[in-house]
Amino acid sequence: MNDNPKSFTALETAILKTLAYFDIFDYPLTLVEIHKWLYRPPSACSIWTVSQALLGENLKGLAESNNGFYFLAGRREIIATRLDRYRPAEKKFRIARKAAWWLRRLPFLKMIAVCNNAGYNNAAPSSDIDFFIIIRQGRLYLTRLLVTLAVSLLGRRRHGKKIADRVCLSFYIADRHLNLADIALKPEDIYLVYWFATLAPIYDQGAYQEFLAANAWLKDYLPNFYPAALTGRRKIEDDFLIKFGRNFKEKILAGIFGDGLERLAKLLQLNKMKKHPSFAGNDFKVVISDSRLKFHENDRRREYLAAWEERLGRLGIS
Repeated sequence: MNDNPKSFTALETAILKTLAYFDIFDYPLTLVEIHKWLYRPPSACSIWTVSQALLGENLKGLAESNNGFYFLAGRREIIATRLDRYRPAEKKFRIARKAAWWLRRLPFLKMIAVCNNAGYNNAAPSSDIDFFIIIRQGRLYLTRLLVTLAVSLLGRRRHGKKIADRVCLSFYIADRHLNLADIALKPEDIYLVYWFATLAPIYDQGAYQEFLAANAWLKDYLPNFYPAALTGRRKIEDDFLIKFGRNFKEKILAGIFGDGLERLAKLLQLNKMKKHPSFAGNDFKVVISDSRLKFHENDRRREYLAAWEERLGRLGIS
């Protein structure tokens, strides 16, 4: 607990809340990142306003800066952690990009994004690569089956103890049900907010902007947020032949034949899911529907929320 409680402005509180959240993951922030990811400030504000607040007397002893990074007081060592994780992150994006290069040939695939820590270059070398995938409504199970088979054939699918640099296929949604507000923890789900903000779409047919528009509530938490533009080395574009081939496959699978394959793919996958030893356990956070497939055996959002609140308590923020 902070022995000398202070009275913070709403902006100072927002800055400390932002730094405290990323402190959980040993990730110091640049000024641009603090501004972009500023958590629930009183209103959208300029980067100059944020910089002036960081220089103010009220945050001395609570927030520090070094080499262009800002962090909670006494946590300078996390600068080295962030820098050390950049090279492994580059490797993970190369792997993700190669997988997306193949997957873009599959029908009904609208978007592939790298998510969680890897999405913002903060994944440990031993970690996997989480994919978030958007699929055309009505072909969720068929496309998931094709994605799983393709990533397995590439030798990159995470399974068993094979985790490092493997692709984790744990979250799919349909393009007509993009709003994820209903999966947020109540009353507050800061992890989900930053999960949205740090998505890195490496392949996109326009679904990413539709996804952001459907989840406009994100602006209530991060009013300064804007999506990052990935460089060419981190994303995949379509060419004419790829588009032609994919459109041809989609036409073949758009009617009754495709409907039958979708039902078969759903039946096969549901039968396999029900055999999972953790399927009925309380820790198996899973959503299964015709518009969403979410598989997280260890959903740690409540744990991260508690860690964040503990840090806020030490800072004197309720």
